[in-house]
Amino acid sequence: MIRTISIDLALPLRQTVLWQGHPPSHAMVPGDDTAQHFGLFHDNTLVSVASLFPDDHSGIQLRKFATLPHMQSKGFGRRMLDHLRIQAQNAGATCLWCDARLSARGFYAKSGFQEKGEIFERKGRPYIVMSHTLNKATRAPSDSS
Repeated sequence: MIRTISIDLALPLRQTVLWQGHPPSHAMVPGDDTAQHFGLFHDNTLVSVASLFPDDHSGIQLRKFATLPHMQSKGFGRRMLDHLRIQAQNAGATCLWCDARLSARGFYAKSGFQEKGEIFERKGRPYIVMSHTLNKATRAPSDSS
């Protein structure tokens, strides 16, 4: 099941997966207090989180997408990404984009995201902007798993 969650619920998983060994504050970003945060639950356990931040144009930025390492490659990330795409479409966005870690660019490319610009570094890690053009709004599928 995927549902909206609070930043307080998202932060521990986000920090553990993305910035292990750093304090939780390292995983916080400006705008967390107003962003939409989503959690994917499997057997009543939070296994994946992601956050959506409207940008200054007509897009929505996907940030802090994290899935527990032992739950990766099981389709949970793909389900979350599909859900986020629909959420962005329903919000009227024309694109969903992210600063993807280079290690994740294949994951995004398989879902139709295109690389934009050059590789850059943040906090010592390489990233690339990836963007997905969105179609007209569509109803979110029911997610009962």
